[in-house]
Amino acid sequence: MPIHLPPKIRVKAVPARRQAAVDSIDWLGLWALSVAFCALVLAGVAYFMNTDNVGASCILAGAAAIIAIIVRFGANDDEARDGD
Repeated sequence: MPIHLPPKIRVKAVPARRQAAVDSIDWLGLWALSVAFCALVLAGVAYFMNTDNVGASCILAGAAAIIAIIVRFGANDDEARDGD
């Protein structure tokens, strides 16, 4: 009669590594890149569809101002002191 071995226990470090990877993502930087990309596409539509270079530059300047304000004042004091 064969003796069955117990099933292997999964390594418990995998969830910890996965959580460390999620914690290391710079979500504010990712958000800033997505807003900048959206503003670039919107400014491109305004420029190439209507040849509105003033409107396109206002879109880009507005998006840059929003990103600068959020990056400057959006971080908590604890996150700013972290140094990451």
